[in-house]
Amino acid sequence: MITDSISWLLLVVIAFPLAMLVLGEIILKLERKDVKLVRPLESLRNLVLPTIVLYVVLSKIIDWGAQTIVIRLAETLMWIAIIYCALTFLNLFLFEEAAEGTWQANVPKIFLDTSRFFLILVGTAIVFSSVWGADLGGLLTALGVGSLVIGLALQDSLGNVFSGVALLFERPFKLGEWIQVGDAVGKVEEITWRSVNLVTISGDLVIVPNSELAKGSIYNFSRPTSTYEISLELGFSCDDPPNKVKKIILETARATEGVLTNPPPTVATVNYGDYSIIYEILLYIPDFGQKFRVKERFLTRVWYATKRGGLTMPYPIASEVEYQPVILSSEQRALIAGQSLRAVPAISQFDEEMIDLLSRRGSWLDYAQNEIVVAEGKELAGMYLVISGTVNLSILDETGSQQTIATVSEGEFFGEKSSLLGEQKSDVTVSAIEDLTLLLIDKATIQLILEQSPRLANELGEIMELRRRNIAMWRK
Repeated sequence: MITDSISWLLLVVIAFPLAMLVLGEIILKLERKDVKLVRPLESLRNLVLPTIVLYVVLSKIIDWGAQTIVIRLAETLMWIAIIYCALTFLNLFLFEEAAEGTWQANVPKIFLDTSRFFLILVGTAIVFSSVWGADLGGLLTALGVGSLVIGLALQDSLGNVFSGVALLFERPFKLGEWIQVGDAVGKVEEITWRSVNLVTISGDLVIVPNSELAKGSIYNFSRPTSTYEISLELGFSCDDPPNKVKKIILETARATEGVLTNPPPTVATVNYGDYSIIYEILLYIPDFGQKFRVKERFLTRVWYATKRGGLTMPYPIASEVEYQPVILSSEQRALIAGQSLRAVPAISQFDEEMIDLLSRRGSWLDYAQNEIVVAEGKELAGMYLVISGTVNLSILDETGSQQTIATVSEGEFFGEKSSLLGEQKSDVTVSAIEDLTLLLIDKATIQLILEQSPRLANELGEIMELRRRNIAMWRK
């Protein structure tokens, strides 16, 4: 008897620390590799081994009677830990490691949790029957009566639970998808036993009971694909050629951040209204959550683009009030441009006739904040004078990131390369930091003034060389 106790003691003293050490090293290595086997092994190390050792120490080494309460408690804890650990391993190998598209991968987590809890209860009941000699028939009867009472008291909550289980089996949506239930539209943040939590575009939390989801219609904006279509209608003057209108709108849509190129945006002439021709624009975005940001960005930029293109959005007449928009005449614009040109030292030396010529021959262009004026590699139409606002000159570095090489403010030029070297392509991307007004001076006019002002040619050459060095620095 004493020999058996010593044998068990040696086994516990040697095997238990060794097993804990080996499992600890295995768990540490698996954690570094982010392997899911860590959790079952942790339950084996932290629950099963200690309870087995406790039972062995009490029953084999100290040798308390098998029917004592302490031994029964230790044996009960040991078997419950073993059952829990076994179910954890089973869940990992059958469901968590299941390949995408298999039936195991489609089983809802809530059903797995429920099944595991039920199996633990059944295993615990068997352990109590075996270890404590409990009557399973009486226990089941008591559980049945208790379940009936609880079910009647919590019928609404249980209705939500069972509705949630049914929905999760059907899987009409999953975490991260955008859905609409009734008037609530939001992204699915959490699916619980009782409800689904949605976060709206404005950041509000909407809790929808599962029973409402089961009764009503669910619109899923993320299926069958996450691509979402934005439909808009805009009206332009009947004097504006439709093909020109559609070209400008398409160019603006393609340049708007967030609009997909595949499928591409489309524009169609759909109707003749009382004051305008109506065009329908279809924009495609990668996710419903970007709808309002992309729509706002496009509608803002299309105003600037259509103004630059000389298009007109008619004002509908809803009353007898005469509307007089504040529009600068060509004379007023020429005057403002002349003042900006006189602020440039190399140009201020010209006579009034030459400055007036530059002011009148230049094209007046307006751009929205963050809008691209000239993309890298695109053709330069001439040299640009900043009348108001600031622009950013950037290039793509070796990593594909935009790097700023210079900023150009009011009274400064960019696009000088086309005038000095006659090159057609821009080696930088020019974008508006804020709302921007530019005076575009064509190449022929620039050549005319460069012939009369070597000083201006030298200044432009110095600016061009400085920017060339900045570009070379980022592209080493």
